[in-house]
Amino acid sequence: MKRQSSFGMVSDGSKSLPVPRSVVMIQKGKVNPFLDISRKENKASEKAFSSIDLEQSEEILTRFKNLLAGKTDNLPHLPRSVIRIFISSTFSDMRAERNILSREVFPKLKELCLSKDLDFQVVDMRWGVTEDSQNDHSVERICLQEVENCQQMSLGPNFVAIIGDRYGFRPVPIEISEEVFKTLKEFAQRITTKQHAVKLMETWYKLDENCLPPKYILQPIRSQFSFFGDYSPGCDEPRAKHTQEWENTFADLRDILKTSALLAHDEKKITNEQLHEYNLSVTEIEIKKGILEVKCPDKTVAVFERKIQGFTNYDDGMTKRHIDTSVENGKAVPDKEVKYLQGKLKERLKQKVDQKYIHEYSINWLSNGIDPAASEDHKTYLDKFCENFYTDLKNMIEDADDNRGLRGKISTKIRFYTDYSEILHHLHFCELKCRTFCGQKRILDSVKAYILDTSTRKPFVIYAPSGHGKTSVMAMIMQSLPDWFKQRPHVRIIRFLGTSALTLNIYDVLRSVCGQVADVADLIMEPVGYKKIENIQEYMPRFFRRVSNSLKKPVVILLDSLDQLLPAHNAYDLQWLPTTLPQNFKLVVSTLPKEHGILDNLRAMLPDKNCYVEIPSLPRETGVAIIKTYMLKHKRKVTEYQEKLLMSAFSRCPGPLFLKIILDEALKWRSYTLQQDLDLQQTVQGAINKLFDNLEIKFGKTITSHALGYITIARDGISENELEDVLSCDDEALDDVYRYHNPPVDGIVRIPPVLAARIRFDIKDYIVERISHDKYTMNWYHRQFIETARNRYATGSLGEKLHRNLVEIFMSENGVKRDITLSRRKLTVSNADRQITPQPVTCKNKRMLSCLPYHIIHAGKALSEEVAKENYFCNFKCLCSKLSAFGVETMVDELYEYLENQEDEEIKKLRNFVSLTKGDLSRPSRLAANILAFINVDADEPFLKMLKEQAINCLENLDTPGLIPQYPGLAPRKDLTSSLIHSYNGIAEIVCNCADSVLVKTYQKGNEENEFPYELFLTGTQDLQQVSIPDIKEREHYPLMDKAGKNVIFTSVDSITLLHLVTGNRVTKMFKDITDDPSKNQMVCKELSTDTSHLAVLMDDGDIVLLNTDSLMQVDRWSLKDEVEDVMGVLCTKSDNLQVLVSVNTETGGAPRSELQLYKPGDLEPKRFLFNYPLSKGLQGLSFKESFFTAVAVDGGSTKMLTVDINQAEEMAPITLEDSIKHIVFSKSKPIACALTSSEKVVVLNLQKSEVVFDVSPDKPVSYFGISGTYNCLLLGDEVGSIHLYNAKTGLFSGGFPAHSGPVEKMQVLDDYLVSHGQNEMKVWSLTEILADFRDAQKKNLGTAFQGLLALKTTTCFDLHPNSLELVTASKDQMLKVWLVNGAKFLREFDIGMEAKKMVVCPDDKCCLVDTKGELKVMYLLSGIDVEMDLPSHVLDFVIGKDGVTLYTIGLKQKMLMVSVLDIKQGKTKKTFPLKGSLKFETLDLCLSASERYLCIRCKILPAEYKEIEASWKKKGSFLAQVHPYKFVAVDLQQATGGLMPCMRELSTIPHLGEEIRAYKGNIMLATTRRWVVFWDIPTGKCDQKVCKNKNYSMMYRPCWFDEPDAVKGTSKAMEISKNGSLLAVGSEDGYLFIYHTDSGYPAGQKAPATKHSASVIKVAISGNTKWVVSACQNNTIKLWDTSSGKEVFTSRVDAEVQHMKFTPNSKYVVILTGTNHTRVLIYRIHTGSS
Repeated sequence: MKRQSSFGMVSDGSKSLPVPRSVVMIQKGKVNPFLDISRKENKASEKAFSSIDLEQSEEILTRFKNLLAGKTDNLPHLPRSVIRIFISSTFSDMRAERNILSREVFPKLKELCLSKDLDFQVVDMRWGVTEDSQNDHSVERICLQEVENCQQMSLGPNFVAIIGDRYGFRPVPIEISEEVFKTLKEFAQRITTKQHAVKLMETWYKLDENCLPPKYILQPIRSQFSFFGDYSPGCDEPRAKHTQEWENTFADLRDILKTSALLAHDEKKITNEQLHEYNLSVTEIEIKKGILEVKCPDKTVAVFERKIQGFTNYDDGMTKRHIDTSVENGKAVPDKEVKYLQGKLKERLKQKVDQKYIHEYSINWLSNGIDPAASEDHKTYLDKFCENFYTDLKNMIEDADDNRGLRGKISTKIRFYTDYSEILHHLHFCELKCRTFCGQKRILDSVKAYILDTSTRKPFVIYAPSGHGKTSVMAMIMQSLPDWFKQRPHVRIIRFLGTSALTLNIYDVLRSVCGQVADVADLIMEPVGYKKIENIQEYMPRFFRRVSNSLKKPVVILLDSLDQLLPAHNAYDLQWLPTTLPQNFKLVVSTLPKEHGILDNLRAMLPDKNCYVEIPSLPRETGVAIIKTYMLKHKRKVTEYQEKLLMSAFSRCPGPLFLKIILDEALKWRSYTLQQDLDLQQTVQGAINKLFDNLEIKFGKTITSHALGYITIARDGISENELEDVLSCDDEALDDVYRYHNPPVDGIVRIPPVLAARIRFDIKDYIVERISHDKYTMNWYHRQFIETARNRYATGSLGEKLHRNLVEIFMSENGVKRDITLSRRKLTVSNADRQITPQPVTCKNKRMLSCLPYHIIHAGKALSEEVAKENYFCNFKCLCSKLSAFGVETMVDELYEYLENQEDEEIKKLRNFVSLTKGDLSRPSRLAANILAFINVDADEPFLKMLKEQAINCLENLDTPGLIPQYPGLAPRKDLTSSLIHSYNGIAEIVCNCADSVLVKTYQKGNEENEFPYELFLTGTQDLQQVSIPDIKEREHYPLMDKAGKNVIFTSVDSITLLHLVTGNRVTKMFKDITDDPSKNQMVCKELSTDTSHLAVLMDDGDIVLLNTDSLMQVDRWSLKDEVEDVMGVLCTKSDNLQVLVSVNTETGGAPRSELQLYKPGDLEPKRFLFNYPLSKGLQGLSFKESFFTAVAVDGGSTKMLTVDINQAEEMAPITLEDSIKHIVFSKSKPIACALTSSEKVVVLNLQKSEVVFDVSPDKPVSYFGISGTYNCLLLGDEVGSIHLYNAKTGLFSGGFPAHSGPVEKMQVLDDYLVSHGQNEMKVWSLTEILADFRDAQKKNLGTAFQGLLALKTTTCFDLHPNSLELVTASKDQMLKVWLVNGAKFLREFDIGMEAKKMVVCPDDKCCLVDTKGELKVMYLLSGIDVEMDLPSHVLDFVIGKDGVTLYTIGLKQKMLMVSVLDIKQGKTKKTFPLKGSLKFETLDLCLSASERYLCIRCKILPAEYKEIEASWKKKGSFLAQVHPYKFVAVDLQQATGGLMPCMRELSTIPHLGEEIRAYKGNIMLATTRRWVVFWDIPTGKCDQKVCKNKNYSMMYRPCWFDEPDAVKGTSKAMEISKNGSLLAVGSEDGYLFIYHTDSGYPAGQKAPATKHSASVIKVAISGNTKWVVSACQNNTIKLWDTSSGKEVFTSRVDAEVQHMKFTPNSKYVVILTGTNHTRVLIYRIHTGSS
């Protein structure tokens, strides 16, 4: 196989590795545990996969299972996603090579890596080396550290050596062992030519006895030459002098050491290796580390060797830059020693490196060096060098990526909840924290005792101030568990919160922990259990119990640093923390004592003091032990004085963090360091600031402050690549760096890698590596570093600038090229290439998608709104990728956060759009269509206009067909109805609700039977789903839903049923079986606890039975001493304070009284509260977190509100009202109640203060009301269908809006939604938008004036002109308007004086209309003038013939049905005749047969007639029931006798009942009934099914095309036939849309469609060219279908139920009318796709 290089065709040396066939799905539905790898596998990869060795996959699986169990031994390396290459070469002679690599090759390799979701980074330490780093001789050490970093971090290639004729700079050793130094000193005395040799050695090397073993250390250059590298003003001359003196001294010192070593070697005092150390060049040192010492460097290293021929003048300066020379006989000649050393090095390289990765080049010398412009030879060489370099690295990268993909292919077959990288990160972090752990035995013993105590079932809390070592203790607990359990099997799980992207949000943490527990126990978590935080809070305790029963071994969960969690989901309230654990579960958490009130909340939940341990300050003896351990680990010690100094500082601040910082300072101390130079701070903050001071002195304040600032503020830390990139885009930092030299490569300005590496090296002990979306980032080791660095470097405008610079690198999809002026160099580089890593805008680049908006939001004033909108918020590609990667909620949160600091109308409009179209934005086409449909762009909104254009471009470039909105028909109108999201018809009532779903009962239409009338509305998907609950008539047995929306409980008089909504499993138990008491068979009422974990049931014998809703098992049972009739109410509280509250009316001495009885499980007798007044039935409730019980009592003519604080057993003062109370609701979170009185006042009461807060007297009678504590608002629904909102604190009116056409019957607040119900219609509103609209209306006094098609809110009907250009609408305001279809532009309007219910536009520009009163109108569409002709009155319906001029009507005349035939072209009536016989109906509509001989009438029959027909079925016995509301009759227009020709069932006089009827051929009609389409031949009266050609199937019979025909349910509800009669589209109750060929009866593709609607199909339409079908369902979804294949090609949502749909005659557009009270007219253009 050949791989195509951009420089030419190259060979592919990769090999395929085998993958097992037998690896199967281990856990169905679980996510990939390894890297997020594309699931696309071509045939070649499938073939490779099939041959993988089973042993290999089992090894991976075994290793992962060990990680799941928490085993920390033999941890695999953290998976990497970076290619990091160290370039080793000499400097001055390799400029041409390095420059061309920077310009041409590295960008291509970056692009290659980018295509594989890899970062690419080059470490070139040969430039940017400053005099400062030369001073302390640290460059060599840092270079070797960077080589090691590349080896550890790079996924594939990591080291490239470029070798020339120079051997490179040969340094003197930085450290020499004491023994060797003494030997060298001894032989230095023999160097007769250098009498000063020993003195020079003693001057520059000092013995450090703090080293173990002791070593002589090379001293800094400035210790003798103070002006070296000093560029201060006025220092030029002394700097030059000292620089020259150092060069002379260095040459002298190196010669002395070399000669002494040679002499010592001759006498065998040192080894060959020791001698070689004094000849080594820096280049060979790097190669030795990068290649020669590597065990197996295959596919990770490459060597490029250049040989120059033809040197002539070795005294020439340019020649000396390219070859090492020495002086012989006064002449410069090639250095023989160097040639020997080079030869040995090359020989070793050839033995170590694969020959295909060694390249040799030979070129001729030019006097001006390597010059491709002057020499074709040199140009050819550089081209070949680039080609080989790129090809080698490309092949290595692809091989590494293939191996990564190989593990991915295995992992796609092995599915886990747990993320491989995430769990490995925490185990590595744990191992790191344990390395130098000392002491804290008492704390560990306390935790050990807790974990081994099987009787304790509460969590355990460790707390201590910042810097006291909580994290290290938690890590040590994790590592100690095997010893504590004596190696017995157990599971240990740890999360260091805040150290990774998945440990910031409590929802992610809980889901991750539960997932790992599930993986260990080999169990499946139910998706409904973790879809939202509320679900997982409720689900986790039950899931742990389930695991406990399955997994018979200890499970220990450790959550470190609760204070590091984000506040989202009320993380600090700790309601998510299970307070009771299964017997074999242990949970240990740690936190700061004062942060976010976490410890106070824990103590409120866990009052037992034994559940807590505080980590004290470190005792002195532990401090001493830590000092010795830490120093020994680094092979160092301190002097006695230094130890005293350390202990003195430690005694003033005895914490592990402080000790760590001062110990790192002590590591730099030499035994010869002067005492006055030893300086330790007294506090942690002081120590950190001193560290920062030293860094600023060493590297410069600007570069240091910016680098540390970026580390501090970057989201989830910053990767090394990102740090170099952002510093390379930071002009202020670059200007500071390039003070004394220019950038080395023309046109490229970038931060010197060595400088960034030196800063990282100096802070490496305070940096920890974390994972952020598969990228490894640098983060501060501890909170106090973050706080100190933030205060010092990143507050106010300083921080905003840094955020702005980070925005630039994350928003740069194609790199950054920008001018820069280097002021100190007086140099401007135009369009300077910063060579940063491109950031592709794809859903895979989660790191960018997470960081870019974060830094935009925090850049504040430093970043313009235009940049933020153009590059992110209003950028379609960014929006699409973000929504695909993170979902809608994250996007909405970002938009809200941006708007908190920046008022922007475009962003606000975008936020409203995203939040109101939840769950509908996952695909680019869907997002684009919704943008065009929902966002109405004003003229002064350029960025939304840009977004709209990008959305159009997306849709128009789709390969697949779709619907493109022609104007924003679904956009919010500028009035208070703009917050309506969806409406649903046919809803009889709202039964119950939980946090994010509503259980509704559907309306029984006419004579239709509905076995299961209940449906579940989900706010997340905005869908209605049928629930298999039988029709329940008695209200006391109505279904109740748990708060997670997972289970529904319903009852009968003698049983209780638990239905699982996801699985459909149900459990039914008889009360007598639950209680083991045969008498328990009559239930009176039931009440769920507020957490829905328990159910209290009142039986007819006065017993209260308390049940667990999970198992329907009895928890407790009490017998009332009172009559059941006296029970006024039953309430049940949540599990952590479980009790049943029963309110009962009694008598004392003949006077009516009442009492509250509190029953707790386990108590024999209740606690009682006595009242002096009788209570009203059903008017009780709990408020203020269930601490207040309130009941309504009657006191003569007044009403008393009686409130008891049940926790404090304290009765509040009663509140007296003059009126009686009809209904009352309570706030869950506040001591507030809201009551509706008999005088139609709504009163808000403060129960704690026993006072009326305010009362409201609405204009219209209140039909329903509610209160939202979250939004602090009172909601009132009135008898005329309006909803009014008031401020719940002040009673001030916020606003109102019309919601329903009749009384508002119910309202529920769910999250951000308001759900209202009335007139068999349920509407879903955005509560946030309602309130925002009220505020805007108050601020701007917005009215309802708004021009355009969007403003039409009461459209009754529409039609399309036969010319396909014009749309005609009629509305309730009696106006007829004409619009251009293309662009929805208004043309003209007429006052027609009627509320038209139907219209037809004729080809000759006439328009026929009929209104609800039966008035018929024919008018000219251009002028609006009526056509002069006699028209019938009381018209019920009409239809136009194919000629476009014949008008057929049916109407009433003197109680008789009359048919009229008119010619509207001539303006005259052709014939009129009455119908014979009796035809009774609720409604009727007309259609013509294809021959136009027969007028067909569809009648909606009356209930009495339906019963007669139903009796006929039963009497005959052989007919299946047809539960439909319509029958069909025909009238012969030719004979005009008026005789009715009914559609009868075969061989009977029983009418066929059905849904729809359409003309087929000639006199044959098609009708839908049950699941069939039947053929009605009008003249013969025959009506039956037909059989398909060549197949024994019924024509157009849906069940035939399914594997299980009997399982196909649901009537065919909607039907349409194409204009040419070749296609029939039929939509069914179960959501299917079949497109049949009428000649054969086969569906398109001869199979059932692969997709369907989620609810009953109610409307269909077929395009005139028969290529498309559009369908609509009750869930307000529209779908476009390709008739050639029968496949769905596009789907979208609309706001309300579709009333009418129609294609333009040219098939280019489809127009849709939605809604009833609030209508919209939508126009979509048909995009045909690339085909």
